[in-house]
Amino acid sequence: METIYDILTKEHDQILDLFEKAISEGSKETFLKIKDELDPHLQGEEKLLYPVLKEKEKARESVLEGYEEHCIAEMLLLKLESMDEKEERWHAKIKVLKEIIESHVEDEQNEMFEISRTVLSQEKAEEIAQKYIEFKKKLKGKEHRSKL
Repeated sequence: METIYDILTKEHDQILDLFEKAISEGSKETFLKIKDELDPHLQGEEKLLYPVLKEKEKARESVLEGYEEHCIAEMLLLKLESMDEKEERWHAKIKVLKEIIESHVEDEQNEMFEISRTVLSQEKAEEIAQKYIEFKKKLKGKEHRSKL
């Protein structure tokens, strides 16, 4: 059965691939796909994984850094969403966002996930994965209904 680490790692790879495409094409449309993937990803981590890890002293500092990196990413996502891709600083902003996300992914996968594996059981990681999948389905369902 998949763990939360498996799911998040796949999503990290997909999002970083989308960044490459958005930057090379200068595409707001691809950026919006990034935002559609990143928003529920960040929310799911903050709602389901981070609180469990924050309770573990060994993981606490890594989780607090994760929250802050999310905060910075969310500010840039909102700014980019409100801009036209032809604006002078749009391309620079999306590159900075990509760098922040790359750094965050590296921190999560090389630090937080490693610590997490020592403080959470395989079963707990699988349970969080199931909750994460359900959370994202509900969130995407709400977004779909709000667009109708």
